[in-house]
Amino acid sequence: MDSIMAATANITVSDAAESRSSTRRASHTAPAVLGGLAGCLLLALGLPGLVAGVSTLDARAVAWNVHNGVPRPTSELLAAAEAVALGNRWTRDSELDGDRGLLLLRAAEAAESDAERKKLLAAAAEATASALSNAPGQPSAWLRLAHIRHGQGEFAGAASALRMSMLSGSFVPALMATRIEMGLQLLPMLDRETLELLHRQIRQWWVVEPERVAKLAARPEATAIVRAALDSLTEADMARFQRLHGNRS
Repeated sequence: MDSIMAATANITVSDAAESRSSTRRASHTAPAVLGGLAGCLLLALGLPGLVAGVSTLDARAVAWNVHNGVPRPTSELLAAAEAVALGNRWTRDSELDGDRGLLLLRAAEAAESDAERKKLLAAAAEATASALSNAPGQPSAWLRLAHIRHGQGEFAGAASALRMSMLSGSFVPALMATRIEMGLQLLPMLDRETLELLHRQIRQWWVVEPERVAKLAARPEATAIVRAALDSLTEADMARFQRLHGNRS
């Protein structure tokens, strides 16, 4: 009996020790497993952006050249636009999507046939509209959409996009001249609010570049609208003009 009791006691002690050892192993293993799972999760979440970033490197370089007025072959423009479309399958970049619209617009301008031009303009409009649906505060993209719509013969849509460009960023010196030119082409389509926004652009442009506005006013088709805009110059406009240019006789 004593030997049986002793054996039972040894088994109980051994089982308890094994249980404590297993518990310790589990306590050390659990953080490692959780850490590994967390690492995998972070890698999975970051992987789409990484893949998209790598796959669009060349496209970003082409877009940068186009933004800076460097002409690129049509084949290069189309390849870059396709690379952006493929990158969008991993993760969508609204700014890059807008650049895709620019690449397609430039390709459309160089198209050899009317059918190809229309096809590329439609693709450019879709890419630009997609970019703006996700990030509407892009005055340059709205202005680009105005150009695209105008090229498609959709003048009401062009006027609406021009209005949004001026509303999303009124004082953007780099866009003022182009906005005004587009406004002149769309004058019959502009409602009262958009016409006032265009007048404001002319006044703001006059404040920073009066010589260019004077040249614009000399054009017969622009004389009336320039005069109407400058008739509404405010004291704040005049004060800013003097700060920039001093008193002029």
